[in-house]
Amino acid sequence: LMDEPLGALDKQLREEMQLEIKHIHGDLGITVVYVTHDQGEALTMSDRIAVFNDGVIQQLATPAELYERPQNPFVAQFIGENNRLHGNVIALNGTTCTVEIPGAGNVQALAVNVDMVGRPTVLSLRPERVKLNPTPGSVPNVFSARVAEVVYLGDHVRARMSVCGRDDFVVKLSNSEGVAHVEPGAAVTVGWRTEDCRALCA
Repeated sequence: LMDEPLGALDKQLREEMQLEIKHIHGDLGITVVYVTHDQGEALTMSDRIAVFNDGVIQQLATPAELYERPQNPFVAQFIGENNRLHGNVIALNGTTCTVEIPGAGNVQALAVNVDMVGRPTVLSLRPERVKLNPTPGSVPNVFSARVAEVVYLGDHVRARMSVCGRDDFVVKLSNSEGVAHVEPGAAVTVGWRTEDCRALCA
């Protein structure tokens, strides 16, 4: 059992020690229960992660499964950054659904654990899955947005925007092809694929 052993270390040393502990764990081949409140640390070091809320396991899965396929709003918000939109299911079509966002329009989403028309839902959308000014017709979900804040973080730009009545909508823009040119106050559009937007039970 390791209970937050790296909490007192600075960021660089903590990251180095995370990898060192992971290597030792692999060499020894033993089970280690590692307790942490640092989501990045959990993703880096774990084969499986149990996410707790008030002493109850919300989801037990691999790091990739937790990040890519959270099963409820708590897990989606706890593991990694996440945009949340609230709406009501107005249509179900197999594995997908249509969700009405009051005052904003309809969103096509993956129906994760919503099974009834008329029920409220929370849409979960990772910031890096949002496209800025998408080509017309390239994605089914497109909304107007206004940029509120832009933060340069080296490998990406983090832009906070007003979207669908929320002013805390975040878009992460990769610098793989150069610094993204987006300024506070700019009117833009944002869009995303159906499979990147998860409709979760509210």
